Order: sequence, then structure tokens, then C-alpha cells
Amino acid sequence: MNNYLLEANDHLVIQKEIERIIKETSYNDAYISTYDLEEVSLSNALEDLDTYSFLSDKKVIIIRNILSSLVTESEKEHLLKYLDNYNPDYLLFITCDKLDAKPFSKKLKQSKNIEYKKLEVDEKEFIKNKLKDYKISNSDILYLIDLCKNDLTKIDSECEKLMMYKYDSKEIGKEDITNLVVKKLGDSSDLLFSLVNAIMQQDKKRALSIYQELKEYQVDSNSIIGLMASQMKLISQIKVLKEDRLSNEEIQKQLNVKSLYQIKKLSEYIYTYSLNDIHIFFNKLSDLDYKIKSGRMDSKDAIELLIIDL
Repeated sequence: MNNYLLEANDHLVIQKEIERIIKETSYNDAYISTYDLEEVSLSNALEDLDTYSFLSDKKVIIIRNILSSLVTESEKEHLLKYLDNYNPDYLLFITCDKLDAKPFSKKLKQSKNIEYKKLEVDEKEFIKNKLKDYKISNSDILYLIDLCKNDLTKIDSECEKLMMYKYDSKEIGKEDITNLVVKKLGDSSDLLFSLVNAIMQQDKKRALSIYQELKEYQVDSNSIIGLMASQMKLISQIKVLKEDRLSNEEIQKQLNVKSLYQIKKLSEYIYTYSLNDIHIFFNKLSDLDYKIKSGRMDSKDAIELLIIDL
């Protein structure tokens, strides 16, 4: 196959897949043209596809952000016609963050002359492979992922920094990550994942820091307690279903969870915590909720007291 439609929400994931395919198809020496449709017109790429190269038979053409609002209907039709009668000497990559349900996306995805790939990456395995010559614990890997908010490009960059910093000892610890990695700001749901992880690891300092950041999103304590309880319940359910060897997609369907990302994220913690750990924490949250609703505790102080009492 010479034409690929690549879907992924991380630039690095797409870039590595393109590099892998180029290498495997022996296009290493071919001229590469890249067109980002947020910056240039698709007509430029189409002209390149329609033009024969005088210097070499082989050519690699990369079209990024195919679903850009700047792409016209005539350009879309032109691209679909090219795929019906494509140049076998050219290697074409069409990329996007996320395909929509509109006719153009469906036609692209269903074209008989294109291979569609939805790319995902296991951040833990990526870090383990990246730092294969270094000693780092699983909990510190999760900590690094939390700081980078699952941004693979940032994870890759921060791993490079850590490798240079600890080149002599070949041992990376939590203090190294804290001192060196620049935290990426995330949304409230990302912070909630991090808060649950910090509390479960009994890391008071980090948990308090995350909670202070969460408060900047104006999420009240009652909501945070409810959300954490929901997350812990979900982790325990995922843990049980994983023992039955169900995939993330199967678990998402069985538990009727809208976000596959949420299942994937929480799955990272199922091997770190036992069901007993989860149940103990869930009971603490239930007790906290009861004290707030019965007036025995001020909701504003509840999360801080929970963390301090770890």
C-alpha cells in the first residue's frame, strides 16, 4: 500500500509511524514534501501529487491536518479522485488529530486504495523503552506521565533531559523528575487523576500541591470527593475485568463509559493498588462525605484533612 491515513492526537506518534513506514518501504532516499493545511492550501499538495518528478521516480508526500477548515470541497474531490488512480511511485501520508463523521472523512477512510491507522501509544512502555538503560521505578514512571499530562512529545523531550542529567549514575528517581521536568498544565480531569494517584501513594506534599491547583478551576470539595469516589469504583471494576483479559475497548463498552481515554488512564493504576487499598480509600471518602453532609466537617477543609491524615 502506498497511501496511508493516520489518525492520532500526538504529533510524535504520527511522525514515528511515518518514519517506520518510510524505512520499511525503502523510501529513505526519496524526496519528502510536507504540507500543513493549517498553513498552506491543499492545492499545493495536489499539484505535487499530479506532477512527475524529474530527479527521481520516488516521492514522499505528507499532508497534515486534512480536516482543516481551509480545505475546499473541490480540493477534497480532487484528492479522492487521485486516490482512485494514484501514482504507485509516490508514498502518501494523510494525517489528522481526529476523524469526524462527515462524508469526506468516511470516503477517505473507506477508500480501497488507502490504509487507515488509528495510532495509540502506551506511555509507560514508551518510557521504559526510552529509558531502557536507566533504572526507574514504575511509580516514578507514572509520576513523569502525570507531570507531562500524557503528552508523548513532552514525555520524549523530558526523557532526553533526564537521560543527560543522570548519564553517569543511570538511575532516575522522583527527586530528579521533580527538579528537572517542567510541569505541563492540564485540565481538571487530568488533575483529578493525578490527585488520586498522589493520595494513593501517600505523597502528601504532591497531593496538596495538586489540590491547590484544582481549586483554581473552582471545583468544590463535594464535587472532588464525589469524582474521586467514582474514579476509585471504576478502577476496582477495571481491575476485575482486566483479570478476565478484556481489552480497554471491551471494558469501555461493558461499563458504558463514554471516554476510552478514561479507561486507558485508570488502567495504569490497577497493578499499583490492590482491591483492598482501593476499598480502604473508598471507605475514607464515604466517611468524609457523611461528615460533611451531617455538618460535622466543613467541606472547605475536607480534602486537606484527608491528605494530611494519610
